Amino acid sequence: MKNKFGFIAVLSLLFAAFPVFSEEAKIREPGKNEVILIGKFLVTPTQDMDFIAKTRNLSNEEKKGRANYTLPFAPVDMDDIDDDYEDFKKANKKLEFEEGQFFYAKFKVNKKSRNLEFVSPVKYRFFGSEKTFIYIPFDFNIDIPEGIQAAYIGSFYCETKGKDFAFSKIKNIDEYDAAQEALNRVTEKKLRLYRANIKENIHEEAKKK
Repeated sequence: MKNKFGFIAVLSLLFAAFPVFSEEAKIREPGKNEVILIGKFLVTPTQDMDFIAKTRNLSNEEKKGRANYTLPFAPVDMDDIDDDYEDFKKANKKLEFEEGQFFYAKFKVNKKSRNLEFVSPVKYRFFGSEKTFIYIPFDFNIDIPEGIQAAYIGSFYCETKGKDFAFSKIKNIDEYDAAQEALNRVTEKKLRLYRANIKENIHEEAKKK
């Protein structure tokens, strides 16, 4: 019995030192030419999703999954977009977030322009499955003033309709206070959140018109 209790005591010490449910590492304070962005995406489909799941051959287990989305990406230099994305992945171990959950990510900011231009749509997966993904258009850019360490780009609430999942509504709602609280939970140091002004990208074809 004595050995048994001694063994239990050792186990208790081990679990105390190494918690079973370890928290995700906090985000360090961004550097001079870095910024932490925070925002949210939520898509509400008006379609019969049980029917959609059936046509996409989702199993009963797969239908239990929650929708999730992949982070938007803004390269520092369009000529080095692949290298920039590799650096982005290294800086942000978490690249996918569940529906209605605030995303957070550290981005490098162009030293000269202080601008972030998003070049790829957001991949949104109903049921968290690759069988039922759609793309949310995200063709915007934002300016990051000198000294800003964290910026909120808004909460995007979208609605889809039809078999091709066309967007009937896309609203950017201000949930600043909730975003600030969410940011405080994931950063080592509390950072004052800046409301970023989203601007639509102007493409070369549009300039020529």
